[in-house]
Amino acid sequence: MTAHRVTPAVLLLLGGLAGTMEAQVGATLDMGAGSYRPDRAISGGVASVAPALRLDAGPLRWTGSGVYSNAQGGRWNFQGSSQAALHSPNLGIFRAELLGEVDWTWHHQVAGSATVAGELRGYVAPTPSTLLWIGQARGSAWALNQRRPLVRSTVGTSARLGRIRLGVTLANTSFDLFRGGSSDGRSAADSALTGSTDTLSLERRTVFTDAVVSGHWELPALDLDLSLGRRFSRTTPQITLWDVTAVRSLTGPLALLASTGRSGSDPVTALPGSRYLVIGLRVRLSGSPAPAIELPRPPEGSALRIGPARITGREVLLRAPGARTVELAGDFTDWRPVELAPTPGSEWRVVLPIVPGLHRLAVRIDGQAWHAPPGTRHLTSEFGSEVGEVAVE
Repeated sequence: MTAHRVTPAVLLLLGGLAGTMEAQVGATLDMGAGSYRPDRAISGGVASVAPALRLDAGPLRWTGSGVYSNAQGGRWNFQGSSQAALHSPNLGIFRAELLGEVDWTWHHQVAGSATVAGELRGYVAPTPSTLLWIGQARGSAWALNQRRPLVRSTVGTSARLGRIRLGVTLANTSFDLFRGGSSDGRSAADSALTGSTDTLSLERRTVFTDAVVSGHWELPALDLDLSLGRRFSRTTPQITLWDVTAVRSLTGPLALLASTGRSGSDPVTALPGSRYLVIGLRVRLSGSPAPAIELPRPPEGSALRIGPARITGREVLLRAPGARTVELAGDFTDWRPVELAPTPGSEWRVVLPIVPGLHRLAVRIDGQAWHAPPGTRHLTSEFGSEVGEVAVE
């Protein structure tokens, strides 16, 4: 890989690390072995090592990951990815995010490839458990000694139902291949980016759309990820993409990992797709465990009270003087809004089946923004909205 390809990755890494002295850090290392059958290539056994790192520092998030695999006959391969994201403060149910991403590969026989892109995304969170977004990305890819400008548009939505998180994403990607070059010796793609048209002509425009449905299911000692997608295109093969990954906690930082699926080729960088099956171990490398936090239990005089369990359920009381309507949503309602009924003394009441344990919830008064109720530990959910966390005995 040439120097001009490595530099953006280094800058993105330094930008992500800047200001992370107080950051939250998470890291994992996956080690496994299995079978690997790439398209139009020899299949066989493969061993892999995959490190991943995530840093969160206020509005900045940086992630980096890589996969090194070694197949029979010394056929080694490395794929790496680095992404930095800077998100805006929440403006009601809206927020924005600026992303920069670098992906690169090295192969035992073929020259590596690289992709550099920047993206602007807008998010809408109509409820604490629902998120919608739209994004536009522009960048360049280098593969097979050619530079290819690319454009990608993305729309998606996700929702959380108890321990299950579902998502749907549509990503439309287009890039151009050029023929010819400029009179000063530049490549065809370089001439395209600078606007030169000496001997440059468009050879082919490739457009494809990936539609993916994904799900994440959290159990006490097992995380299960499923995805099913389809690629639609008039210029590239249409294929079905899928993946099933299960992570089973064993003891301490160790977990058992199993993954199988069918990945699609990348028309932008000409990387082939593959079928794979990998079984291995995951080691969490995030340092010493976080100290235990004593979670709040709403006292008798607080704004939120959750009563003891009875045959009909638990009584939930929320003090909201002057309110016209009060709604509550939580993991115990599958994040579906539930209306509370007014009672004398400025309190609102509902009876719900709530099992003992740690729960997250949010309230909405008079149809305004959802927020964490007083008397709970305030958190920001993965959807960017404020929720409360409370322990129920």
